[in-house]
Amino acid sequence: MFMLSVIGVFLLTALLGLPIYFSFGLTAAYACVVGDFPLQIIAQRMMIGMDSFVLLAIPGFVLVGDIMCLGGISKRAVDFSNSLIGQFKGGLAMVTVFTGMIMGGISGSAVADTSAVASVLVPSMEKENYPREFSASVVATAGPLGNIIPPSIPMIVYSMTAGLSLLDLFLSGYIPGTMIGVSLMIICHVLSKRRGYGPPVPYTFRWRNVWVAFRGAALALFTPILIVGGIVTGAFTPTESAMIGVFYCLFIALFVYKEMTWAQLPKMLLESAKTTAKLVIIIASAAVFSYISINEGVPEMFEKFMLSVSDNKYVILMLLNVILLLLGCLIDILVGIIIIVPVLIPLGESLGIDPLHMAMIFVMNMSIGLLTPPVGYCLYVSASIAKVPMEKVTRFSVPLVITMIGILVLITFFPTFTTFVPNLFH
Repeated sequence: MFMLSVIGVFLLTALLGLPIYFSFGLTAAYACVVGDFPLQIIAQRMMIGMDSFVLLAIPGFVLVGDIMCLGGISKRAVDFSNSLIGQFKGGLAMVTVFTGMIMGGISGSAVADTSAVASVLVPSMEKENYPREFSASVVATAGPLGNIIPPSIPMIVYSMTAGLSLLDLFLSGYIPGTMIGVSLMIICHVLSKRRGYGPPVPYTFRWRNVWVAFRGAALALFTPILIVGGIVTGAFTPTESAMIGVFYCLFIALFVYKEMTWAQLPKMLLESAKTTAKLVIIIASAAVFSYISINEGVPEMFEKFMLSVSDNKYVILMLLNVILLLLGCLIDILVGIIIIVPVLIPLGESLGIDPLHMAMIFVMNMSIGLLTPPVGYCLYVSASIAKVPMEKVTRFSVPLVITMIGILVLITFFPTFTTFVPNLFH
């Protein structure tokens, strides 16, 4: 009953429109007073929630995303993608998804990827006879690939929370991320063909165009190889990887592509700092909520409830998918990691589920939540940049979201898709 009242206070403050970290703070204060916890628990757990070397990678990846937008890196990734697959019907929509896959290997942030790709591709798609609502929906659905294809900011926080190897988590996202990306490209091709989207006469594929685009984008395309490759080979840690990515992208943007000036740096650094501060304060405040739920035995209660439904792990996993999809509609993925993952760990252990498999199920579910109101950050960003009502973007995104859920079901029943790549390195 106590935890129900705590959850009720949190939902009430969130529905009143308070910032999410403020909602957590008020809820934590209420829980401490009613549950007879000392108030200093709030400050203590917030500090513990932020006290992690791994979290230092977050400002680096946020900054990489901002540099890509301003420095012409995202534009060149688009040009290269277009030279490869722009000749197909619905080619530019497919390019949007393919670019999202490339960008997912650079910035680590779904929202950053959505913003970068939307600002470049939505105007271009409108010129080629794509409705703005459809363009925005494709950009939005490509955005969450940044959470699944490494590097990934949510995976960094998941690693810290669950005590898993960050390298293994990164490697586990390659096959699921590729499966989602390819499936979205196929559905974009089919929808464009049926609805007559795209230019009347498609582009002609030429190897010369591919080579020219590749030469222009080669340095940009090397970024994910540098960032992830360095981690895989053990050359540097994820935090060092993020900082190396920052200096590499900064060098390209300032001295090679020359699309960024020194005068833009202070504003960009300030915006990156603001974004990082928002993420970290959410993680810190959610840590208080997580501590209280663990102290009250919520993980054990949840485990008993799920096991009372069925002893078949696949039935429980499908039920868990439904629960996580609903939660993804209501809370941010980083908040979900801090609060929900400690509850999932004992359930996964009792069912004998591989921790990497459970991690990927969680990340995919919560990433789909970025496409569903009321949270739907990727939808908000793409709709805002495309200047169309979010309701219309949501309607156009339905077949794309269904496609992503289909891949999620496949991943649920076949854990090998998640564990195959990490196992190659052990």
